[in-house]
Amino acid sequence: MVAWWRRKVVPRARRAWAAVSGRLIRGRKPGNGGILKLHDDVQSCGYKDVQVMFDMITSELEAASQAAQKPLPSPRKGAVPRPPSSWPGRSSSAIAAAQ
Repeated sequence: MVAWWRRKVVPRARRAWAAVSGRLIRGRKPGNGGILKLHDDVQSCGYKDVQVMFDMITSELEAASQAAQKPLPSPRKGAVPRPPSSWPGRSSSAIAAAQ
């Protein structure tokens, strides 16, 4: 069964994976149009609301990409995570009274 699997299935799966991954890698070359062509099309459009909507979308995308590029602060070694200060404090006496 294993020999059949390696002989029949594995080579076909490898060929399929190579074809798909090759298309994905080749399809992401910079300068092939994409957002720049869309920007030119939107700017040539006579409707002002289309241009405003495109500006809103691009500004949101830029803000999201800048937020994603900010590094997260690294936690200190040995630091114990604490709940946010907005959480209500529950002391042991409050827990005992509730029971």
